[in-house]
Amino acid sequence: MKFEPLNLLVHFANVLLLISYSVRSMLWLRWFAVASAVTALPYYLAQEEVLWPPVLWALVFIALNLYQIARIYAERRPVVLSADEQTLYDMGFQTLRPRQFLSFVVTGEWKDARPGDQVLAEGGRVAAVCIPIAGRIDVRRQGQSLMTMEPGHVIGPGLALTDTPSPVSAAFTETGRYIQWPLAQLRIFLERNPELRIALQRHVSQDLVRKLEAVLPVANGDDTGAGS
Repeated sequence: MKFEPLNLLVHFANVLLLISYSVRSMLWLRWFAVASAVTALPYYLAQEEVLWPPVLWALVFIALNLYQIARIYAERRPVVLSADEQTLYDMGFQTLRPRQFLSFVVTGEWKDARPGDQVLAEGGRVAAVCIPIAGRIDVRRQGQSLMTMEPGHVIGPGLALTDTPSPVSAAFTETGRYIQWPLAQLRIFLERNPELRIALQRHVSQDLVRKLEAVLPVANGDDTGAGS
């Protein structure tokens, strides 16, 4: 059998492809796949009649793998949270990876609050779930103050899920800042991200315990519904 130096390129390209199948890292798998396709290209181009179909497919595979490699590197970049995002993260979302947390936060909207701004209206339906990171909130029913909520409490998740009118009103007593998620957007996002849904449910459960601890001494065991 006549020795053809160009054949070495095919053998080397297949060795690289074999290595790509044996590595555990997705990043390295894609780099070896790119190297394999690049190594094989000169063989296809050096034939008396250029083998255009494998050339074109090799270019497609190279482009696809380079795109996925760029995504992997982008996902591995350090996440820098803003001051507001860091404050919220420290309020009970440490179980999430920073990048997961950031993907959740960007679906919400940050807002400033003035004294008297309502986040719940008595008798009204909940259109959004919110978490204040600054400013106290007074919870009232029929004009009577029931409790004061500190920053970090989740407001409206239970009422939003059941689509029932709120039995209480909740308004800022001082200048504050909060993030809110419209229900439609939040539902779609959590359906697509089950891990984040579990983390949020855990946070809501812990928040409910804190609310009960705060309201029971004031209401003598009366369930206000503020944490619902």
